Amino acid sequence: MKTIGSFRHAVTARSWARVLGAGGVTVGLAAAMAASAPSASAAIWYSTPAITVADGNSVIAVQTSGDGLRFYWNQYGTNTWRGEQVAIDGTVFSAPTIAQDGNTVIIAAQGPSNTLDFWWQVNGASGWNLERVAGPGTTYSAPSLAVNGGGVNIVAEGPANSLDFYWAVNGTSTWHPELVAAAGSTYSAPAIVSNDGSANVVAEGPNNDLDFYWQVNGTTPWYPETVAAPGTTYSAPAIVANDGSVNIVAQGPQLDPQFYWAVNGTANWHPGTLPGSDITSSAITTYTGNRDGVHVVSESLFGTLSVDSTENGTGTWQYQAAYGDGGAGAGPAATMNNGSLNIAVFGSNGNLYFYWQDGSGNYHQELVSPASLN
Repeated sequence: MKTIGSFRHAVTARSWARVLGAGGVTVGLAAAMAASAPSASAAIWYSTPAITVADGNSVIAVQTSGDGLRFYWNQYGTNTWRGEQVAIDGTVFSAPTIAQDGNTVIIAAQGPSNTLDFWWQVNGASGWNLERVAGPGTTYSAPSLAVNGGGVNIVAEGPANSLDFYWAVNGTSTWHPELVAAAGSTYSAPAIVSNDGSANVVAEGPNNDLDFYWQVNGTTPWYPETVAAPGTTYSAPAIVANDGSVNIVAQGPQLDPQFYWAVNGTANWHPGTLPGSDITSSAITTYTGNRDGVHVVSESLFGTLSVDSTENGTGTWQYQAAYGDGGAGAGPAATMNNGSLNIAVFGSNGNLYFYWQDGSGNYHQELVSPASLN
């Protein structure tokens, strides 16, 4: 059972405005929260980390408070985390995105003057290699990247709320831009996944709708679909490919995570509301077990780190608090490593934490780095 405590310090002016602006919060709830909310001057904002698995080890990238980029990794089975500076302060202006590409870790983020930057490092090597994907005035959100068909795909919000796509063949530094959707189409950071020989992209659209775009690899046309109507979507969405389908999660009008799925090759989107709450934006990842399924990880009210899980084909969701009040100070990131759900999130105290789930379903917390390094 979830209990209601005092409103936590880490809810900021930005996330607070989204809570009150969602339109679905009742007057009583909004008034109760406002009475206990901290002043804007006391609020702190932490960005969403990025997490993946590289060479069997969990690795994390974060935008620091000084607008730098740091990378953390640990050897699988240990709780010792090691950190590296990828980019100096004053050069990174969004949450990063991360993936493993062959034997290389790759990261992308918004750079100075609304540029788009990309870093790569061979596993086990030292030093990061920087590439400029797109020049000044091109990038207006956190990007999302995916490894797809022998290359890398990146999407980001472009000028005037457009949606831009970039691709490069592995081993080259030539980035090719494409326009996915025109000005006035995109109002959040987009998310991308490689799915069955295609690139799938999702973003919040005009009037708080949810829009989906797909393209067959090696072709140029982008095909748009509306996943959910206006007034349904109030955060950057997350996306994952799952056993012949595409799954999406985004914040709904009443802080409720909304889940959508469609079978590959169809435009029939099936909606559902998850048990937990979500005051920032959720992460989504697939898992394998006796039956394949999906985990959705969210920052709930009062900083609870929550996990909604379902097995494919059941239609039943299970809610679990991975950690209680204050465990999350912003949106989390999630991935699977050897059957274990791994989560990275800034706590409300500014520390960077890592959570992993054991075979009994219990979650364990590890300190990745203290607030002083973030």
